[in-house]
Amino acid sequence: MFLQRSKQLRMTRMNFRFLLEIYQRRLCHCILLSRKFLIGFVCGVLSTLLLLNPTVLSCHPRTSAEREESPIQQIPLLTSKVSEISKKRDRILCWVITSPKTHSRAQLIKQTWGKRCDKLLFMSSIRDNTLPEAIPLPVDDTYANLWGKTQEALKYLYHHHLDDADWFYKADDDTYAVLENMRHLLSRFNASMPLHLGFKYQHPKVQQGFMSGGSGYILTGSAIRQFVETALGRSRHLRGNLMSDSQCVLDHRGPEDLNLGICLEELNVTAVDSRDENKVERFLPWSLEDMICGHLKNPGFWYLREFSYYPLKKDMKCCSPRAVAFHYVKDYQLKVYEYLIYGLRLYNQSEQVN
Repeated sequence: MFLQRSKQLRMTRMNFRFLLEIYQRRLCHCILLSRKFLIGFVCGVLSTLLLLNPTVLSCHPRTSAEREESPIQQIPLLTSKVSEISKKRDRILCWVITSPKTHSRAQLIKQTWGKRCDKLLFMSSIRDNTLPEAIPLPVDDTYANLWGKTQEALKYLYHHHLDDADWFYKADDDTYAVLENMRHLLSRFNASMPLHLGFKYQHPKVQQGFMSGGSGYILTGSAIRQFVETALGRSRHLRGNLMSDSQCVLDHRGPEDLNLGICLEELNVTAVDSRDENKVERFLPWSLEDMICGHLKNPGFWYLREFSYYPLKKDMKCCSPRAVAFHYVKDYQLKVYEYLIYGLRLYNQSEQVN
């Protein structure tokens, strides 16, 4: 009897060990499958990301036709609440580059779009009876010296008006601006950051692009401060350049908008994407007629076609319904634009005729 019980006990222990070995093997097999599953899952996620966005793992930059602002590169919004954005109203100072020959055009600007700026300044070389409020800048008033004139204007703003506004819009005297649309655009951005907005061109010397001077560009006070204090401040000691290996040229001659873009990039001022939510341009560097009817066909517009930072759209799709600025606006057209934008109304059948 005792021997039979001992034999049964040994058999029970053997069965227990056998079962334990089976469970251990199954457990190891499960762990191995889990590791394979985890590795497969991670590879699957990476493959999906690569298919959706090839530039994630790419070492090569995108072409101009493929450039779109990545969400991580966008400037932080002032607020995530639309209701708060609609209530915000930053101050805009408009400074217009003009000359004695076109002071009469400045009067038309004062009567039209200029009256909607919080502050309006005219940068020229002299004051006269036509424009007694003109700010005379110490520079020869020629097109070749426009870059020097722009530097002097930025210095004047820095010393006299930097605290008078949140945004500083530069325009030529053949520009028409829509301030309501400008405010809508600017409400997305933080005015305390060094920013540069406008129609963006590409150029080998400036990776982030530069803003066209024709339709005007917008700078924050921080951007102006960095340009005057750092660029112009250092130039006194380095004979016209920002630093020894800099391409920021600070003599008076040269293309104003390109030179400014080069300097601002070296100063870490961000050139943001100023297009609307449908990737359509808000700043129009040519006249509205040319943008709609001719810029893709006219041989004279090769620079616009070849060096636009973003792909241009054709015909009526060329321009945003929330356009901010138009260039090459003739004197009489300033009032035509004023009427078409602010005076013309569509007939509403619900309105009662008295």
